[in-house]
Amino acid sequence: MAPISPISRKRSTTSQSDDDRPDEPTSKRRRVECDLPHTPPPEEENFSTNTQENLMFDDDPHKLMKRSVALALEHVGFSGATPEAMEAFCAEVDAYSSRFLSKVTSSMLNARRSQPTPLDFTYALAEFQLPISSIEAHLKPPIPVSKLLIVLESQPEVELPTATASTDNLLGADLSGASDKNTKPYIPRRFPPFPSKHTYKWTEKESSRETNPRRIREEAAKAARQGEEALRRLTKVAKAGKEKDVKNAASKDPKSKERHEMWEKAMETLSSNKPDITIKGGVEENDRGLIVNAARTYNRKGAPAKKKPLPILEGL
Repeated sequence: MAPISPISRKRSTTSQSDDDRPDEPTSKRRRVECDLPHTPPPEEENFSTNTQENLMFDDDPHKLMKRSVALALEHVGFSGATPEAMEAFCAEVDAYSSRFLSKVTSSMLNARRSQPTPLDFTYALAEFQLPISSIEAHLKPPIPVSKLLIVLESQPEVELPTATASTDNLLGADLSGASDKNTKPYIPRRFPPFPSKHTYKWTEKESSRETNPRRIREEAAKAARQGEEALRRLTKVAKAGKEKDVKNAASKDPKSKERHEMWEKAMETLSSNKPDITIKGGVEENDRGLIVNAARTYNRKGAPAKKKPLPILEGL
């Protein structure tokens, strides 16, 4: 009797794809179509020379290098060259000259010089295994001089409109900067006029300082006299202020106030008995002096400074 095979009670997983079931017929399988992305059609190369090239700051040296390469190619027998070939030649010349100048610079810096000398170029030629006699052939190039000379076409002068209004009528001929511009022939005419002269020049003035020795001495004596008078007025005001301070201090003490009043009355009585009173400048001179304190010697005093004892000399 054949054994009974156990029945599996596990659920069938849904992750099983249709491709993993080889028992199913081909008509029931999923058909997958691979859609390739649409590639754009090839662009037509456009080598039109009518487009205007963007000018760079190093276009002029690069054009001169291309001209030199073209003259060399024409001399050896070429009738033309593609732009790619010209750029390749220019790149080779640039790399060669940069390497040569780097050797010159390294020799200059090793010798601690700021400017190259013929010894630096000799060192660079030796590094490239070039004898000095090989340079003599380049002193007289085979290309005619008429082709080597560059004739630049003069561009027409274009007067640019100025945004600022003319100020010549306002400033006048003395302050206008047009005369300075006209006297300098190296300034192009298309440049705007100069501003007013007072913006970039110092206005000359005559010196007001006195040079006559006699007048200088008189001015010095006058200044000294004025200083002396000012000093006298200052001392007079200081003296009056000191008397006022003494009067205020005396007014605080009743006895001192009484003595001060008695002294003032006595002085006024004495001054009124005099028949002639001197008046200077409409102001009466104050001939009263300072107060004399008789008890000043009995006031409290500070401790006297200690004096060093004199050294005792032996044998005296």
